Amino acid sequence: MWFTETAWPPIIMLGVVGVLLFLGWISQRRLGYLVGVFVCLGLCGVVWFVEQQIMTEREIVETRLYDFATSVQRESLQRGVANLILGGPEPETFKFISATANDVREFARQALDMVDIQEDVRISDVRTTLTNNQSRATTQFRATATVSVTAYGNVGRQPTRWELTWQRENGIWKVTRVTRLNFMSGEPLINPFTSRE
Repeated sequence: MWFTETAWPPIIMLGVVGVLLFLGWISQRRLGYLVGVFVCLGLCGVVWFVEQQIMTEREIVETRLYDFATSVQRESLQRGVANLILGGPEPETFKFISATANDVREFARQALDMVDIQEDVRISDVRTTLTNNQSRATTQFRATATVSVTAYGNVGRQPTRWELTWQRENGIWKVTRVTRLNFMSGEPLINPFTSRE
């Protein structure tokens, strides 16, 4: 577990120490100060490299979010209304959803069968909060994409805002709850997009 979400705080601290050592070297011309400057520079590189290798739980959840969005987008174009009426194979997207979250699975199945999401999906404003000893996470984000709905045709580029609740199951983060939020206020919308626990 890394002690910070990004490499910048320790790099900035090392930079400040390096500057102070450099100022000490300028005023006293002692070789030890100059060696300290180069050690700080080297440590900045080490911190950057180590931080790139270590993923925090928050970063893992956010990576799962992006993978989930990609899966939903790709599969929405592959499935169709025939799947809604006749059934069909279980969507690949379900590997991101908890087996116990039946309402989320049903919502995902209907959305995949009735909505086509184009490849211009943009996820932004991602905020993740971890709770329950890092076994549960809540992610709020904005998603914008060009959408076609079976009943209405192409409805253009649509901005949406969502909240996903994740739970760690057998070491893998899975969605247990999906709530669509008001795009501007962030308040939950009372509609079929909101699932209940």
